[in-house]
Amino acid sequence: MSDPRFVSLLLLALLAAPVHAEQAAVPAHRPAEWAQPVGNGPISNLYRITPQLYRSAALTRDDVAQLKQLGVRKVISFRAFHSDDKILADSQIEILRIPINTWNIRDQDMIAALRALHHLDRDGPVLIHCQHGADRTGLVSALYRVVYQGWSKQQALDELENGGYGFHAMWQNIKRYMNDVDIAKLRSAVDAAG
Repeated sequence: MSDPRFVSLLLLALLAAPVHAEQAAVPAHRPAEWAQPVGNGPISNLYRITPQLYRSAALTRDDVAQLKQLGVRKVISFRAFHSDDKILADSQIEILRIPINTWNIRDQDMIAALRALHHLDRDGPVLIHCQHGADRTGLVSALYRVVYQGWSKQQALDELENGGYGFHAMWQNIKRYMNDVDIAKLRSAVDAAG
């Protein structure tokens, strides 16, 4: 944590007044192919990407009942420093943690996340989340759209930034990663996992 770039980013994040996921403005005209909000429950920033895939902000113990109501069988967390073990203890919901540092997006982490979503029909419904459900979750959701659903990078970036999930514009590295990533390489690495 002595890296001055990390300390600077952390200070910016703490001092800035970020838009939290629950405060994000949902666009008045929401394209039908974008993830749709799921209301009437305690889970913050909850959206349905596909019938088998949901995205949200960090979970609390109060969220377990809604997860069960939605039929969620697996939760994948991208939080680097927090675990869902206590929250989901005794819930019979499978837990997978793929720690991703928002300030240091790496191919290996994105490949692991995409591999974890490879068998949604068998494993789902699955919920993916990070702290706000906006940045790391947004990137994985965007890559899912491109790799598995055939979206263009630009379509996926548009949803990431404008979908009402609370994307924090300070994470320009996420946008750069999305623009620069070799999708064929990611797809090949995911497919190699079977």
